[in-house]
Amino acid sequence: MPILRKAAPDRYRSAAPSQGRSRETMNRFAQAAEELLQDRPFEEISVQDIVQKAERPIGSFYARFKSKDALLPFLYQRYDAGLEDVFKTRLARHDWTSLGFPETLEAIVDFVLGLYDDRRWLIRALALFTRLRPDSLPRDVVPSRRRLYEGVVAIVLRHEAKIRHEDKAAAVRFGLFLVESTAREKLLFAQAPHARVTPIGRKALRAELVRALHGYLTCEVPR
Repeated sequence: MPILRKAAPDRYRSAAPSQGRSRETMNRFAQAAEELLQDRPFEEISVQDIVQKAERPIGSFYARFKSKDALLPFLYQRYDAGLEDVFKTRLARHDWTSLGFPETLEAIVDFVLGLYDDRRWLIRALALFTRLRPDSLPRDVVPSRRRLYEGVVAIVLRHEAKIRHEDKAAAVRFGLFLVESTAREKLLFAQAPHARVTPIGRKALRAELVRALHGYLTCEVPR
C-alpha cells in the first residue's frame, strides 16, 4: 500500500510565478530575507522587515506568499538549485587522482565543512524548517541531493581497497552522513545544549572528523 504524502499547510504555499517579472519579485523578497538572516534568526524577522529591505509593497509580498513561512520553501528551492554548481566548483579545487587515501578524506572533510561555512545563517534557517516541515519541499529534493552526493562517494571509492566493509559504497555513504551530521550540529547549532556539552574548536573538529571517517572506513586509527 503506497504511503500518502501529507499536504503542506496553506501558510507554506507560494504562488507559481507566471512571468519573469513575478519571478524577479519573488527572488527580491528571498534575497532580502537572506540578507536579514545574517543579523538575526528567521523567527525574529517580520514581513515588514522583508518588504522594506526588498523595497516592495507589502501587498506584493502577500500576492505571492501566503505568509512569511511560505518564503522558506522558496528559499530552500533557490539554495538547492545552486547546490550543483557549488559542488562542482568546490570539488574541482582538487586533483583527486593525485591524492592518497588519507589526503582524500581530509579534502572531503574540508569540503563538507566548507558547505556549512558558506551562507551559514541561511542553511541554519533551512535546516530547522526542513526538520519540521519536510512535506513542504518538492518531491525531487531527496533524489536530487542523492545524485550530488554520489559524486562524492565515487571520489572516496577510488580507494576502495582501503575500505574494510562488505558494502564499500554503503560504508562511504554512512561515513559521509556521520561527518555531515556532526558538522551540521557543531557549526549551525553550536549554542544548543547538546552541542555545548562537547566543546571543540574548528581545527580540532576537522581533525577528529578526519580520524573518525578514516577509522570507520578502515577499522584503523591513523597515525
